[in-house]
Amino acid sequence: MTQLAKRLERLFLKLDHTALLVEQMLADALFTLESNKDEDVENLIQSDVVIDSREVETERECIRLLALYQPAAIDLRRISFVVKANSDLERIADYCVKMAKRGRKMKNEGISMKSFPAFYKLAEQVGATYRQTMRLFTLHSDSESADTSETSMETARHIVVADGETDILFREFLEQTLAIEETFHGRLKVWYDLTALGRSLERIGDLCTNIAEDAIFMFTGEIVRHHLAGTPANKQHSAGTPASETTSITD
Repeated sequence: MTQLAKRLERLFLKLDHTALLVEQMLADALFTLESNKDEDVENLIQSDVVIDSREVETERECIRLLALYQPAAIDLRRISFVVKANSDLERIADYCVKMAKRGRKMKNEGISMKSFPAFYKLAEQVGATYRQTMRLFTLHSDSESADTSETSMETARHIVVADGETDILFREFLEQTLAIEETFHGRLKVWYDLTALGRSLERIGDLCTNIAEDAIFMFTGEIVRHHLAGTPANKQHSAGTPASETTSITD
C-alpha cells in the first residue's frame, strides 16, 4: 500500500467517525423534542462545536494530500468525495442544532410534536437514509473490487431514489400543520418554526442525496447531479444538449 493510500484510508476512517458523531446528534436532536430539558439542547450545541473542528481538520488534510501527492483518477475522486461529504456532514450537524432550538420554542409555545404523526414518519425515513449513507464512508481494503463497488453503487442509487419518499412525507407533515391552522391564528412565526422542524429533516435527506451522488462520482467518475434519479447521466440530455457535453471524469 502506498503512502497516499494509507493516508486516504485514515482520512476515510476519520470521516466515518465524524458520521457516527453526527448520527448521535440526529438521535439527540429528536430526543430533545420530547425531553423538555434545556441542558439537552446545550449539549447538542457543544457537540456541533466538535463537528465544526473536525470538519476543518479533515479539510486541511485533504489540502495537504492534494499538495503533496498531486493525485489523479480514483485517488483524486476519493479526496473530492471526502471534501464534499465532510462539508455535508457539518451541515447536517447544523440542522440537528436548529431542530433542537426550534423544538425548544415549540415546548415554550405548548405545542407537542406528538400531534404530528407525519413528522415522526419523516424522521424515521431520514434516519434510515442517513444510516445507509454512512455505509458509503467506509473505505475497504478491497474497495477496488467489482463486488464492493457494485454494492456501494447500489446503496448510493437507493439513497438518491429514496429522496422522493422524503419529499412526500415532508408535504404530508405540512398538510397536518395546515389542518390545525386555527392554532396558529396570529402566531405565524410559531407556525414557521414548526414547519422549519420538518424542513430541517427534509434538508438532511437532501444532503444524504448529495453524498450519494458524490459517491457515484467517486466510483465512476460520472457526475449525476441534476439528472433523473437512478438513470445514468450519459443517457440524460436536456433539449438541445448534445451527448458530447455530458459530464464524465474517468480514470
